[in-house]
Amino acid sequence: MAHGISVFFLSNRNSCRSQMAEAILKSLDKDLEIYSAGLDPVDHVSPIAIEVMKDIGIDLQPSVPKCVDEFINREFDYLITVGEGTLEELKIPPIRYRRKMHLGFRSPYKNSKSHEEIRDKCMKVRDEIMLEMRYFYDHILKPQQG
Repeated sequence: MAHGISVFFLSNRNSCRSQMAEAILKSLDKDLEIYSAGLDPVDHVSPIAIEVMKDIGIDLQPSVPKCVDEFINREFDYLITVGEGTLEELKIPPIRYRRKMHLGFRSPYKNSKSHEEIRDKCMKVRDEIMLEMRYFYDHILKPQQG
């Protein structure tokens, strides 16, 4: 329904929250142009993020963290920063966008000691992202196509 709309999720590492947001929004509409990247990406997607997304039928296994530099010459309808901190604290590279949003999802890894604790926090963050993406899709993206 929301054809021709491009969304770019930006995070620090592109290993967990931005990957989940990208995959969840793609699951709502396969025709959206959706990407994610990190300011300082790691070399793999979080195995725990892969686990908790598999629980809801979304496979993150083929995903690979990307560097924001790959997207510098692109223009997006929406730039959505995810992660802790405020939008003002993030150093946003020169990406062209029409609208910018910040969604402050806490890191499931911060102050976590065990796999189970990280997994529990990761599930909560996943569920928060699902709610936000559903709202964003239903109330912001779909009406643009109406």
